[in-house]
Amino acid sequence: MFSIITPTYNRKHLIHRVYESLMQQSFKDFTWIVVDDGSTDGTKTLIETWANTTYDFKIEYYLLPKNVGKPEAVNFGLTKCNQEYTIIADSDDTFVSNTLSDLKEMWEKANLKSNNIAAIWTLVTDENDTIKGDKFPEDWWQVNFKTRVLEQKEQLQGDKWHCWKTDILKKHPLYSAEKCHIGESHTWNRINKKYDFVCVNIAHLKAHVTNDSLITSKKARKTEARAAYYSAYYCLKDVAVKDIASYKYYRSLAFEYAKSKMFYSDDKLKLSVSKYIASLVIFLIQIPKRALKKLL
Repeated sequence: MFSIITPTYNRKHLIHRVYESLMQQSFKDFTWIVVDDGSTDGTKTLIETWANTTYDFKIEYYLLPKNVGKPEAVNFGLTKCNQEYTIIADSDDTFVSNTLSDLKEMWEKANLKSNNIAAIWTLVTDENDTIKGDKFPEDWWQVNFKTRVLEQKEQLQGDKWHCWKTDILKKHPLYSAEKCHIGESHTWNRINKKYDFVCVNIAHLKAHVTNDSLITSKKARKTEARAAYYSAYYCLKDVAVKDIASYKYYRSLAFEYAKSKMFYSDDKLKLSVSKYIASLVIFLIQIPKRALKKLL
């Protein structure tokens, strides 16, 4: 029923968290797909040992020839998924024992209500079991992109966890770009423009922040402009200029595009002239306001 993708890079000392969480699941109809993004710490031997001694579920291990980053590792894992639903579980995360049994019941309920649901989203806790960020405005919130993002006065904050219909996720692989990380949320938003999400106020995942995680690395900070450029490009390339001007979410991306373009540009992937001009106008209007806000 479930394919669980875990991309990993030199996390031999942490990946046991995922394995132990899977061993504790009350529902066992799943395959664990480990995509090793070029680890050199003995991850291969560890996973192969587990694969040879675990009988409750199947473990598939794939070693990529070189380090390509999380998005490409996940996209590779997607090609190996053959179950109806797919979950991406980071290599340092843990989740409660009833996670998969809950999701099974949720999907049975969701599929009775609509055939246009792409994912079930749930909440995430930190290491102290505190909900990270905001809860959803209502429980069992079946929502499209316009309602979830464009019409919100303030964006929902905090991590969320996702269980996807595999066939839909395969058609929308994660955005990726060389030497930078594009946030997964931009891929999720692209999917949400076509399909609904069901958002449930229940927490299954406990997220751990480690010193070698992508969000805390110096490499990520140095490539901030590059990441902002590609994130804005992919989000705005199919959006009408009038919508860029109308919605706060798009205006924020346009600001980041104009700002990042001062430091980085890609001649093969760039917005149209009209969208760039709109982005530049938005940037010039907003920059004094943002500067003043920092001073106050």
